[in-house]
Amino acid sequence: MSPFKYGCAVSNEFFCPRPELERRLREHVLSGQHVAVVGPRRTGKSSLVLETVRKVKGVALFHADFLSVRSRAELCNRLVASLSRLERTDSWVAKIMKALMRLRPALTVDPRDGSPAIVIDSREAESPGSLDCVLDALAAQTSRRKVCVVFDEFQDIMNVEDGENVLAVMRSRIQLDSRTPYIFLGSVRHRMLDIFLDPSSPFYHGAAMLEVGEIAADDFYAFLRRRFASGRRTFPRDAFDAIAAATRSTPGYIQEVCDALWQSSSRGDRLSSADIHKALDVIFAREGEHYAFAIGRLTALQVQVLTAIAVHGGKGVYSGDFLRAANVKSTASVRRAVQRLVDDGLVVPVSGEYLIDNPFFAEWLKLR
Repeated sequence: MSPFKYGCAVSNEFFCPRPELERRLREHVLSGQHVAVVGPRRTGKSSLVLETVRKVKGVALFHADFLSVRSRAELCNRLVASLSRLERTDSWVAKIMKALMRLRPALTVDPRDGSPAIVIDSREAESPGSLDCVLDALAAQTSRRKVCVVFDEFQDIMNVEDGENVLAVMRSRIQLDSRTPYIFLGSVRHRMLDIFLDPSSPFYHGAAMLEVGEIAADDFYAFLRRRFASGRRTFPRDAFDAIAAATRSTPGYIQEVCDALWQSSSRGDRLSSADIHKALDVIFAREGEHYAFAIGRLTALQVQVLTAIAVHGGKGVYSGDFLRAANVKSTASVRRAVQRLVDDGLVVPVSGEYLIDNPFFAEWLKLR
């Protein structure tokens, strides 16, 4: 079995310790301080928060993920689903059903583990006061016991119609719950900063800011080397450095390459930077259909611009050199294409440069 996990929150032996961040986060949880945890996707924010809270004795965890949420009804139902998972007993589910009675709750099954779950009527969930009702049900529980509330991909609430009003409702409830720490995770930095640092936002200065980036290279290498050693594989530093360079030192992508290296190697092997190509072949075999689907939704011009960014880099995308490389005639066409790629999440702007969000996708495009 591979000792590496990626694409999900990890815990226990699969979690690479981050002592300083864990210490700071634990102090905030114990003091009831709200925290906004900001960092790019796949940097391990969720794993860091969930593992840290898990280790705090006497604190229950409420975790709701708002990734790609689009409506108030969907938002309410994600909160209700997380509320129903706070305890795993029939009596608990019945209690929550009663608390949400005016929203016409129905009993269903959690597809992840087959346990009882609750959904509320979509029409009722869109009605005025629905979010207040759900948050009141949550507050009733945080008033009785110590709970840490974690909202993942919090910035996506702004995708909901009248997102500012939704934030205002949430803020009005949260500020009354002084004993409960709320942790807001976000991977789109500028949107998180707008929510927590813009004076016009309901959450202005509503949480301490905690930045999560790459793991210290020496610490991460030592962790990964031990994981490889568990299967009698030698993992030299030059291999780690090559992987870090290929993945922009992003923890989740590094773990994915390590898993592919594990799958393409055997006990007793000494790995090297040259083996990364084998690992990429494994990843392309897994992900190739997804990459093909992604470009299949684009126009020919958008694919040309995307491929040019992969091959030539994303600096100066409006320059003559880039237009020639992409075989595009006008700056306006490139601007429209880049905006579509950003909107689709395929490309991200970073410090004046456009980067393909997934470095493996970038490598795949180079080989087309």
